[in-house]
Amino acid sequence: MAKIWVLVGDENSARMFLTDRAAPLVEKEAHTAANAADKTGKQTNTSDSDHVIHAMDGGRDPRAEDERRFARVLADRLREARLSGSYERLFLVAPPAFLGALRPLLDAGTRDAVVGEMPKNLAQLKADSIRTHLPELL
Repeated sequence: MAKIWVLVGDENSARMFLTDRAAPLVEKEAHTAANAADKTGKQTNTSDSDHVIHAMDGGRDPRAEDERRFARVLADRLREARLSGSYERLFLVAPPAFLGALRPLLDAGTRDAVVGEMPKNLAQLKADSIRTHLPELL
């Protein structure tokens, strides 16, 4: 019986669920970009009025940086969980842009554990609704 984690998230929040093949999802962890900022000491979740790109700032987009920072925190957590044996296989569910931000940050062992991806934003759904979108047998 393989331990399968399903990460369901977006640029603001992510939840990790445990499942086994066709079993219901059991939430194991939840993370938010705001909590990630607390861990890194950097501000996140800029308001719309703060979403200004300045030439003095090197043209960096603060929201894109927040997204990359949150993706890094999640990639690090997935690595830690894999190394501790929390899961053997991993299925990723996130909007295409966030999958694109997360994928290159995964270490080789975690990438090897990924058995599938779903480029959809299901982050706000309840566990039973999320399960209906996933392959029957993970």
